[in-house]
Amino acid sequence: MIRTTAALMAILLSGCATQPPSTANDALSDFVVVSELEPLDIVRFRDQFNTRPISDHYALLQARGDHDLVQFRYRCHELYENTFPPDIRHDRNTLRAGTDTIRGCRIDQIFSVDESQAEELKLLADRLEDE
Repeated sequence: MIRTTAALMAILLSGCATQPPSTANDALSDFVVVSELEPLDIVRFRDQFNTRPISDHYALLQARGDHDLVQFRYRCHELYENTFPPDIRHDRNTLRAGTDTIRGCRIDQIFSVDESQAEELKLLADRLEDE
């Protein structure tokens, strides 16, 4: 019994040691939790907004100095391509979580971030591009 338990523990510990490192999406999910970002249902803006991809599931939006972190429901490869699929919006100056899209990718959640959080996200995006 003791040998069986010891062997099982050794297998479990070796499995933990071989786990892949955290992905960019995991790091961004942790950023949302640690920063205690509250999800928004809707974001309003007057003009166009700029999109900065951070990972294949997240992008940073900037409009008139305001910053928002957008999480996509699925991987959004279109963020990195030069093609621009049409966006789906109920209102031209509004983005809604769960229904609207950016470059054809459905928005799952939107989080408001302040200037320092936006800079931290930009630095993370730069590091991920270098990898």
